[in-house]
Amino acid sequence: MALTAKLSKQFRNVALGLTTLAAVSLAACGGTSSGAAAAPVPGVTADTINLGVVLDTTGPIKIICAPILAGDQLYVDQINAAGGINGRKVKLDVLSDNGDSTKTKDIVRQLFEQDNDFALFQVCGSGNANVAESYTVPKGIPFVDPIGGGAQFTDAQGNALPWVWMTQPNYGDEGHVIAYYTTQTLKATKVALLYEDDVLGLQQKKTLGEGLQKYGASLVASVGYKFTDTDFTAAVATLKAANPDLIVLNGLPIPTATFVKSAESIGYRPPMGYLANYPMADNSWPKLLGPAAEGIYVSGYSDVNTPVGKQYLAATSSDPVFSAYKFYGYINTKLMMDALQMAGKNLTRDSLRQTLDTKFNNYDTGFGPSITWSPTQHGGISDFEFLVVKNGILTNASSFIQASSTWP
Repeated sequence: MALTAKLSKQFRNVALGLTTLAAVSLAACGGTSSGAAAAPVPGVTADTINLGVVLDTTGPIKIICAPILAGDQLYVDQINAAGGINGRKVKLDVLSDNGDSTKTKDIVRQLFEQDNDFALFQVCGSGNANVAESYTVPKGIPFVDPIGGGAQFTDAQGNALPWVWMTQPNYGDEGHVIAYYTTQTLKATKVALLYEDDVLGLQQKKTLGEGLQKYGASLVASVGYKFTDTDFTAAVATLKAANPDLIVLNGLPIPTATFVKSAESIGYRPPMGYLANYPMADNSWPKLLGPAAEGIYVSGYSDVNTPVGKQYLAATSSDPVFSAYKFYGYINTKLMMDALQMAGKNLTRDSLRQTLDTKFNNYDTGFGPSITWSPTQHGGISDFEFLVVKNGILTNASSFIQASSTWP
């Protein structure tokens, strides 16, 4: 009996060892002893991909964000109707931070800690996007298309942030190109600047001044404002006193329109008028201004004379007027869907990161300029064109100008 018990115990030990070995082998192959799949990827199921989106649809940036969202959804609907991304339908989980960057982090936290989204696609506002990055980057969450030329895509040493990919040009590059255009084409020598006194405007104030000096002109006056300001009487007086040839308008549609209308109300307009930076490159801005918009120049970077542009125009033929913001949403959603498609059926955050870092070399954005990303380069486009308001509509006034051709 003792020998039998001993053999029985040895048999149980051998059987336990074989069971453990089998479990380890299955785990190494990505399986389990019960046949269950590997750990799920956040926001990805067998038939869906959920993306988090933060757009102000309730506050002061709604004029920009609402049409962007319409463009986003238009492209997503087209993709889903065609079968989705590698067999999965895409869902946008959209939350509004009311344009308030102090609310952005909690909104982003909700998208990933409660809604369990896969990646962050778009946060509207440079400061808001920078807040979002402080949450997503340490957690290894992809963040594609921060909406704001002041959004950070490098660290303090100039290295690419590993989980952030810009599509927009930055305001620093735009400042150099504006300086080139105002001096070389419009022939201004004395330029004044109205700028949003935060990350949106401060970078451009610096580069505009640099560029003007390079081309033999000068920044004769500048006035900063908060995007919540509604009274621009003092700003108008200060810039008028400097007697500029032209005033550059930096910031967002509502405050810049309020400034121009305030100047018009006292009969003031600079001899060469105004040039606004690219957040105003939409036909909704001249509509805000009414007759005062006529002849104002605006920086931009969208071109509908492309296959994607024509596809967009066909899909929006019933729209009463072309919306550059809606087109922006459409073309950047195309970029995001292309990336998800290229990342493959076995989609993970790492596979998306690898795709964005290696497969976007001179990527045709479909709206003019191309984008090149790499593990060390996550910046957006750097080509600009200029538009002018004619009969209340923005019309083309220049070809594309590369920032690298204007500075240094």
